[in-house]
Amino acid sequence: MDVNIESKQFKVAALSSNLNSFGLRNHVLIAEDGEAWQAAASHTNVRAKGEIVRAVLDRNDVPDFSYLGFEIPSKLPNAPRNVVNEVW
Repeated sequence: MDVNIESKQFKVAALSSNLNSFGLRNHVLIAEDGEAWQAAASHTNVRAKGEIVRAVLDRNDVPDFSYLGFEIPSKLPNAPRNVVNEVW
């Protein structure tokens, strides 16, 4: 049986320079269509600014960042086109 797993690319647009109380760094992730999320990662899963990550989409087309090592994802308002152009 062939299973088609949908996914979506996001680029790390920003990365916090400090750690939260759990030792996690916050990442802002933006897709080419402007969809934006923030999610935190421990030192073993921190991504560099500009790095592209591919998140698997669930049945409701919501990206699952957990298998990439991100925690506490939170949806942000879509990024304006000029921001998307600058990030991508």
